[in-house]
Amino acid sequence: MIAELITHITAESVIINPLSPILDIENQENKQDEIKNKTEDTENTTNSENLILHENVTDGNETKSAIDEDASYLSSLLEVDSEYLEDEYYPQIEICSADSGSKLILLSDFPENTTTLDTWLKSEYSLEEYLYITSQICQFFRYVCERNWCFISLEPRMIQTGTPSRFFDLTNAYPVGEILTSGLLGNYCASELAYNNNPIHESMSSYTVGALLYHSIHKQPLSPHQSIDLKISPIPRIYQILKICLSSIPEERFPLSQLLTILVETRQAIRAPKIKWNVASRSTVGLSTSRLQNEDNYGVRQQQLSDIETMILGVVADGMGGMSQGEVASKLSVQTVLDEPIPPEFKTVGQRNEWLMSLFQKANDVVSKNVKNGGTTLSVVLAIAQQLMVAHVGDSRIYLLRQGEIRQLSEDHSLVAMLVASGQITEAESLQHPDRNVLTKSLGSKSKLSDGYVQDLKRTTQELSMTLENADILLLCSDGVWDLVAKNEFVEIFNNNKDLQAAVDTTIEQVIERGASDNATLLAMQYQMEKS
Repeated sequence: MIAELITHITAESVIINPLSPILDIENQENKQDEIKNKTEDTENTTNSENLILHENVTDGNETKSAIDEDASYLSSLLEVDSEYLEDEYYPQIEICSADSGSKLILLSDFPENTTTLDTWLKSEYSLEEYLYITSQICQFFRYVCERNWCFISLEPRMIQTGTPSRFFDLTNAYPVGEILTSGLLGNYCASELAYNNNPIHESMSSYTVGALLYHSIHKQPLSPHQSIDLKISPIPRIYQILKICLSSIPEERFPLSQLLTILVETRQAIRAPKIKWNVASRSTVGLSTSRLQNEDNYGVRQQQLSDIETMILGVVADGMGGMSQGEVASKLSVQTVLDEPIPPEFKTVGQRNEWLMSLFQKANDVVSKNVKNGGTTLSVVLAIAQQLMVAHVGDSRIYLLRQGEIRQLSEDHSLVAMLVASGQITEAESLQHPDRNVLTKSLGSKSKLSDGYVQDLKRTTQELSMTLENADILLLCSDGVWDLVAKNEFVEIFNNNKDLQAAVDTTIEQVIERGASDNATLLAMQYQMEKS
């Protein structure tokens, strides 16, 4: 994020005439003290930002060759393929030896006026774009601060916006802990800088970042001491960020690392699609004279995990066992899943999958301890933002309806499924097989579940998670539904009914019309996404 150098040279002393394009270099002892401090600041600042320079370049041809090489190297460093800035490692390269008395003179170009931060601040952009530029500046400040330098102000005319933005002026950076010999006032300077007894500190850089964000949103810069009675637009989250960054008490401001994280998260929250789930369900005991109680249970849990992450958990369980044992087993398993708290570490797919597996072990423990001679199937879908995961045991099913096509995401843990998989019977024959209700896996049948006992999404999609698309419909149903409604019929019913609950009702009515020899439960969840 540092502008490339046009040229550089070392000398004992210099006179810079701003009215002349010529840099006059002379040995003048009476000017040496005058430029000493500023030149040394430039040396250290440039060194911290990894500008590749030479100590002594005297010959014209050698100078040109050195400049060309440096420009080529700097160009390669500044190439960025993504709009996002990633943390980068810059090797430390010494410019001059510590005992050298030479002064390093640097010359870079001016940014194009139309691309400067000064011009950018005069135009209207979205809140997301304001946060993007501000987070870039904050990232650069954090990098500099990690090397014990702090920016305490900005010169917008000397910053070029883009990906990445570039600084053409480093004179606003000072060593951490340095006490200025005189006070500073400015639109981006913390109030304590007006007095010359305050050591340079990271909180001053946080103030400068906040002042830039304030200027971007309010279209006017802060005046010196304005933070005493500061009027901030009531934009949720932005209001809090500005209040803390621009606090007159330095200790209340964010550290730069925390501020950068907050800026990035706020931008992500703004640009993230708005997600809504439409849920419909229905369950029936059916028409069988041997099933007077509904042994199916189901439930849905929705939760806002963060500003950008919405979670939904859908559960269906089909209990089995006489004397109401199946009903108790399915109810206990569903309640266990819905009541389990979200762990602190819940960001990665691996962490979420581990949590799902633990839910099944806990549900199994509860069922095996409280239900004698009974058990249950358990099918769970977990969707966080746009990512879907599943966990499943038994012969209830999980379907995905997408753009007029249906796909089974679960596998049947049953005897007939094994026979079909081995080629001993066809799928059509399995529908009439006398052992079609015999399960090979269920919860409550064993004290501890072995590794791989619970099916995850990887068994049917090769990955632990998949990305949802707008208007996707997830169907969770017990075998009392899918045994009487074919997959192509699900597609037809849900395509012909725009209302989700109407489609669920139509499906269950069809099950009843065809005899409903078992309890039947259908839970439908439709994913709806709106771009910001």
